[in-house]
Amino acid sequence: MVAIYSFLCAFIPCLVYLLIKDRKERKFYLIFIFLFIFYIWMVYTVTGAGGLSDIIYAPEGGINDSIIRANINLLPFSRGISVTFYLNIIMCVPLGFLLPLIWKDYRKIYKTTIVGLGFSLLIELSQLITTRATDIDDLIANTIGTVIGYLIWKVFSKIFNKDKNGIDGIKGPIIYIILSFLGMFLLYYPFWFAFNIEPLFGI
Repeated sequence: MVAIYSFLCAFIPCLVYLLIKDRKERKFYLIFIFLFIFYIWMVYTVTGAGGLSDIIYAPEGGINDSIIRANINLLPFSRGISVTFYLNIIMCVPLGFLLPLIWKDYRKIYKTTIVGLGFSLLIELSQLITTRATDIDDLIANTIGTVIGYLIWKVFSKIFNKDKNGIDGIKGPIIYIILSFLGMFLLYYPFWFAFNIEPLFGI
């Protein structure tokens, strides 16, 4: 039940935008857009992106003196390379694959890489208000994963000759990322706080 509610918080703002602004998209690509939104939601959930209640709720039961509570690491590879680094690479491979698969404007590697970097940065910055870690190693790993995903799509498109299909427009995925994040930030966490809903994956 919690997972369904969490997903709806991320999905409904995107659906509203889709119905208002992107009604002309071919129905076939709606499936891929929904898949993209589902993937984005999963990343927010697994990584523990920060939410509104992280500002007003303290694990000890009181209000924290400081909003920023994360363990911050700005020195690359200062703690060595752990399994988590490789898991973060794998986590963003689908992003690098889905962006050029769905949107024609992301069939240049630098555009896909920028979105991957920005997406990871959004998550890391949101974690500043949590008790998790804001780590530059995660940023590096996520960006590498995005590049790998793009290269996989490149091979896929050459084999199956799929580089001519897709949706026009560069703003689409950025808008979906922002709307889904705001939905999670503003809708999911306040209700978790108010009704004592157990968070997903121990977040």
